[in-house]
Amino acid sequence: MSKNLLDRLVKKSGSNLLVKPIFNNENDKFALKNFIKNQKFLNPNDVFKIFKINFNDEQPIGYALVNDQKEMVGFLGTIFSSIPIEEKLVEHCYLHSWIVLKKYRVESFKLIVPLIKKNIFISTYSPIKSLEGLYKKLNFEEYQFFSKFIFFLPLSKFGNSHIKYSEDANFYLKYLKEREKIILKDHEHTSTKKIFIYFNENLYDNILIIFKKKTKKIIFSFLDVIYISDIEKFKLYEKSICIRFLKKFKTIIFKFSDIDVNEICSNNSFISKVVKKNVYYLNKPKNFKFNLLYSELVT
Repeated sequence: MSKNLLDRLVKKSGSNLLVKPIFNNENDKFALKNFIKNQKFLNPNDVFKIFKINFNDEQPIGYALVNDQKEMVGFLGTIFSSIPIEEKLVEHCYLHSWIVLKKYRVESFKLIVPLIKKNIFISTYSPIKSLEGLYKKLNFEEYQFFSKFIFFLPLSKFGNSHIKYSEDANFYLKYLKEREKIILKDHEHTSTKKIFIYFNENLYDNILIIFKKKTKKIIFSFLDVIYISDIEKFKLYEKSICIRFLKKFKTIIFKFSDIDVNEICSNNSFISKVVKKNVYYLNKPKNFKFNLLYSELVT
């Protein structure tokens, strides 16, 4: 769908609904919080958690649909960032929490118009079925990504003694590549954990892993691996790394995600389960490699 067509649709709608950017200030957030609390489509607490992610203070945290009475009747959440792709920083926006009251749902598309006009890289993971058709009409590319839950049972309790790790960014920051330095700084205030792993006493021979420890229905915990700086190197030492993680975080379950199911670790798992979901991209950069770093999944 072209920008001209979007403009025609907005004019053709004939309504007076306006789209307003919502910034991270008290006046905007007060009205937004009331709207989120009163809507019945998403869990308010889940949405409020996502609002805590902020990679760019100068950009809005979302866009509101406002009627003639200046009441908020719809909202589309945004997470703006500048993501490192090879040697460049690419402006990116992740979409979440698209909520429109039923009476105004025919005007839902208006919320995304300002973003499409920016002509930037836009992504969204696992949208509800009713939005998938709209994304396709808006020329988003559809891909599938796979999450594999791996049950790791090491045959030995000892890992490779040539592997060491640190959680102290002050210690390992200078040994990271520029891309990883940017990623680490961006995620400094997210609730993710960062582990620096190095090999054979060589601090420049390393991997940065970003993950979260999660609990599923209060039954079991697992490590949700969000980012690995060097997948091939990780695979070489996977067994030993997982043994170290098992000892430290007391779980045998790991979750890895990728667009290519064959790229997902592990060759050392006892049993695994694969879950398939959809991801949508608009203006996807040529050399972009799938990751979950700049999305709601770091909450």
